[in-house]
Amino acid sequence: MGIITRAENFISQKSDSNILIATFGIIYFISQFIIGSIINPLGITDALTLQMTFSSDTFKEIASGWIASGQVKLYYRHFYFDNFHPIWYSIFLSLLIARTFKINNISPKFNFIMITPFVAGFCDLIENMMHLYFLADLQRATPALVALSGTATNTKWFLALSGVAIVTVLTIVWLVKKFIIKIR
Repeated sequence: MGIITRAENFISQKSDSNILIATFGIIYFISQFIIGSIINPLGITDALTLQMTFSSDTFKEIASGWIASGQVKLYYRHFYFDNFHPIWYSIFLSLLIARTFKINNISPKFNFIMITPFVAGFCDLIENMMHLYFLADLQRATPALVALSGTATNTKWFLALSGVAIVTVLTIVWLVKKFIIKIR
């Protein structure tokens, strides 16, 4: 049995625990709230654009504005929480995916999807490290490196939002089967 299969089995087993899911859900939402509160004065649009851009010029323009206004300290402050945040959402989302797979009897051949939140989390850490590297000297924000950072960020968002979509759809399917079809 390979390491990935063992990880999938471990996650699947742990997804039986409502307490574990609730604990990581609460930690995730508190962490998300704190991060959002810290970066809100920067403007959510600017913060997301800075993270998701593939353009060195766009990154430098937003970061330069924050540096000139002294607001860059807020972006630095968010890293105190955002460097741990991927742990919380990776565990929480992987447990939710595993649980919804179980209750819907999804074929084990799709269990690899349970691991994708951890890939998203890894991409998030790459993004964070690169942004710290760029902010120390904006000349480091070269087109190739900003494109790499943007790729990590957009991969993170794609995988995380795909996981949320899977959980949402499978939860709705389960609710329909359990409560609506069963009633008839």
